[in-house]
Amino acid sequence: MDQGEQTLSEAAQVTGPRIWRTTEVDPGEAFDYYHEGICSAFMPLRPELDRSLRHGFQATHYAYGIGASTLNLVSAQSHHVQRGRAEIAASTEDCYYLNIQLAGDCRITQNGTDIMLLPGEVGLFDSSRNFNLHHDNFPRLQVASLMLPKDSIGTTGGDQPGKTPQLLSRHPVYGRLITEAMQTLVDTTAAGNHADVVALQSLIVSLLNLTGGQSSAQNDAGANALANERDSVRCTAQLLRVKRIIRARCTTPGYSVAACARETGLSERYIHRLFQTDEDSFGTFLIHERLTTATRMLRHSGSAHLPTATIAAQTGFSDPSHFHRAFRNRYGMTPGEWRRR
Repeated sequence: MDQGEQTLSEAAQVTGPRIWRTTEVDPGEAFDYYHEGICSAFMPLRPELDRSLRHGFQATHYAYGIGASTLNLVSAQSHHVQRGRAEIAASTEDCYYLNIQLAGDCRITQNGTDIMLLPGEVGLFDSSRNFNLHHDNFPRLQVASLMLPKDSIGTTGGDQPGKTPQLLSRHPVYGRLITEAMQTLVDTTAAGNHADVVALQSLIVSLLNLTGGQSSAQNDAGANALANERDSVRCTAQLLRVKRIIRARCTTPGYSVAACARETGLSERYIHRLFQTDEDSFGTFLIHERLTTATRMLRHSGSAHLPTATIAAQTGFSDPSHFHRAFRNRYGMTPGEWRRR
């Protein structure tokens, strides 16, 4: 098996999460326990907090393996994080950190450069260079950090990103796509849709590779190949964005492709074309998401008292008989039978 095949095979595996919750240890040990968790998942780091604030430190940390990469979801009291010579020397491999700030803000200092990540912004920085992460302006922070092996990222010319940190969410061409792909990755990983997680990680790597562009000295064939790759990546990103919006709106009765088009700023025809490239359709995907939501309600103790007709209405089906037919077609049994099992 060659290197490319092995990478694809590794990327097909999603594992975890590994979970650290400081509520599970004695309050006096909370900060040290958090330190242990982030060093285990992120490579050696040095979190810092005034000793007077360490008692009862509150944090949760979920770490998901995505092939050779790791997605870390961290919610914690504000603190500083450093990575210096000692931590770099203790690491066995290098990576890039791709962070999306979910709450609070973060000032990243590296190579004499500062960038500020506000909620919804994405930044890239290098594990092999000293850095500082400052969370100063809000009492709590929430961040998703995707650790990508260095050999997975390179421009189409083979070059890796230059000096970091970089505020990628403001890239003039790919910033919005990278931001949406990262947010969708967070939502999708937490929901456990592993096939989509793998696709999203691959998409994000493709977008990062495209941010470097190619030199003007390339020939027409190379330029055409790059244009085709950009078109393919853009279509994939837009389809994943549309799917994320449908998941969020699927329980709305009468939700239509026209409503989706208004929200996404895309045309109805283009949305249909996006699904065709995935050998799917808007209507089929919408029903799939409604049924998935219905199964969660059917197995949840909090909705055990609800008739299946009520669950049908609450998951966007205007006709209970349509709900029952669709459910039987997908699962081979009625909602009532599924609930009893």
